[in-house]
Amino acid sequence: MDRAYFLGTWALMVVGIVFVFSASFPVDGRPDAAGVPGDPFRHVTQHAVYVGIALIAMLLVSRLSLTTVQRASGALFVLGLVLAVLAWNSPWSVVHGGAPRWLKIWGLPEFQPSELLKIAFILVLAGVLARRDEGKEDPGSAWGAVIIITAIVGAVMLLQSDQGMATIFALIMLSLLFLAGMRLSHLIPLSLVMFLGGLALAFRKPYRWERIKAFLDPENAGDAGYHIVNMLIANARGGILGTGIGMSPDKWRSLPAPHTDSIFSVIGCELGLVGALALMAGIALLAWRGLSIARDSRSRYGYYLAGGVTAMLTLQAIAHIAVNTSCMPCTGLTLPFISGGGTSLLSAAVAAGLVLAVSRQRRCCEP
Repeated sequence: MDRAYFLGTWALMVVGIVFVFSASFPVDGRPDAAGVPGDPFRHVTQHAVYVGIALIAMLLVSRLSLTTVQRASGALFVLGLVLAVLAWNSPWSVVHGGAPRWLKIWGLPEFQPSELLKIAFILVLAGVLARRDEGKEDPGSAWGAVIIITAIVGAVMLLQSDQGMATIFALIMLSLLFLAGMRLSHLIPLSLVMFLGGLALAFRKPYRWERIKAFLDPENAGDAGYHIVNMLIANARGGILGTGIGMSPDKWRSLPAPHTDSIFSVIGCELGLVGALALMAGIALLAWRGLSIARDSRSRYGYYLAGGVTAMLTLQAIAHIAVNTSCMPCTGLTLPFISGGGTSLLSAAVAAGLVLAVSRQRRCCEP
């Protein structure tokens, strides 16, 4: 498999272990209301276990043949869609922050089905577009199928009150259509329609519209601008070289969800501008490597699979960093490979394993 891609993902996971601990120990170590001492290692211990599981999953997935993956894509997509619907409305649904996005099924830890659905979504779209390129499906029918599948998934995400994740699905679709060679004269109007539709959906929900107004003017947005202002303060406090690992004061009380949604602000504060840019460069290099693997794939399915996964991981990383630097409205998206959260980490690792499977196919087929 591609060693540079594997080592890049592993390096990001190591960075994640360091900063999940740095971001979580202040809250974890506090005594509870009864005065019982907390455990400052609670989240990092759990995260380290998830990293081990994710690494094993990535290596196992990298051994799969693309033919096997393509054959299983339909069943995996149906399973992911069913689990996402169950998370919205079922006895196993778990609500956090007013949003029904999680499942707690007997014998399994709590998980977020939308993270796993992202992978199945890419598998299905890659199959549709590959069949189009191979002449097995009419181009118009292929474009229509891609848009319909995206609309179904987006509707389920909106039922879960997760417009941020619905936006990621839409961006993945647009990226794959671009890789498939859709004309810009078609792609740009489609993107514009989806953007305006997203604004209309946000306008219908007062809390979403408040987030947009807070993004435009966070200092005068009251409580709605609290998250943005505190993330900007944390980043600004880091200066050029940072306060030092573990030394960010903002994660103690003011920074929201510091080990998940705001972890980039913790990194920016403790490593400064230099560390933040180094992390962004690492993500960019991983994206470049993923696109190189897609370009060199011997099969059209491998091309779309590696390209779609690269788009998914890169777009989610860009969205997370954009939220933490007030370049887009707040939404709860994790930083792939780095943020805490078992489902998010496992999803990113499995996705990376699929890219490695494409690279393995390419290398084993080279003369």
